[in-house]
Amino acid sequence: MFGGEYPVSAKDVAFYEENGYVRFDNVLNEDELQALRAALASAKSNRDVHARDLAGGDGATGADDKILQMLNLWERYDAPREYVLNGRIGRMAKALTKSPTIHLYHDQALVKEPGPSAPSPWHQDQPYWPSKEAGMLSCWMALDDVTIERGCMQFIPGSHKWGEFPPISFVGEGKELKEHMSAQQLALWNPVAVEMPAGSCTFHHGLTFHYTNANTTSHVRRALVAIFIPEGITYGADEKMDNPFADSITSRKGEPLRGTRFPEIAAGVAT
Repeated sequence: MFGGEYPVSAKDVAFYEENGYVRFDNVLNEDELQALRAALASAKSNRDVHARDLAGGDGATGADDKILQMLNLWERYDAPREYVLNGRIGRMAKALTKSPTIHLYHDQALVKEPGPSAPSPWHQDQPYWPSKEAGMLSCWMALDDVTIERGCMQFIPGSHKWGEFPPISFVGEGKELKEHMSAQQLALWNPVAVEMPAGSCTFHHGLTFHYTNANTTSHVRRALVAIFIPEGITYGADEKMDNPFADSITSRKGEPLRGTRFPEIAAGVAT
């Protein structure tokens, strides 16, 4: 499962470069979706991966998680490992970035249950990553049908061209992203919501402004995100905030961002 090819056209690449995100439909089939859902359920039940509530809960029991984040399922579960390392989405990331090689940074399951769910604030990903340059990208895979009410991805097209902004707190403390923007940028604030069925995904640039609503429905919203490192990305070291993978980084400042937990994905085989 999870192998094979998914076509990425020149039009897709151009759209990504212009807008900072792009959508692909029907990337996964039902068997693949079921395998990933089962892995998420096991990880949530066993609490055997790095897990926390991004909205500020203690993450100990998960009873009141508003935005459950679980990191690096690929290290413990077969289906996520095949999904992120087998090559299909990795090759899509290579095509979008025109990179000769691609490395995995990490995966993360993001779960919003009905009821206690919270919105994820408008933010960029780049400020939270240890990379000096922009260019890393995320594949946000819907494991359930997603709508605005259920917490689909929303983007500000072209915002990846505005540079890097300060990191935004997910627990409602500090400034919102809009408070850091210029009047010219605020005039271009035109969010695009990407509703899509399970098995479809978006890729977005690390500087693209994005947001997800709270899940206000009676159904769970599960997504699996894989973050990729193309060529030309170096380690920012002390210029960047702390990250959960700092101990595994083998690079020195200014060297290509590499680590013992960042496998290379090439030709469908992770090395």
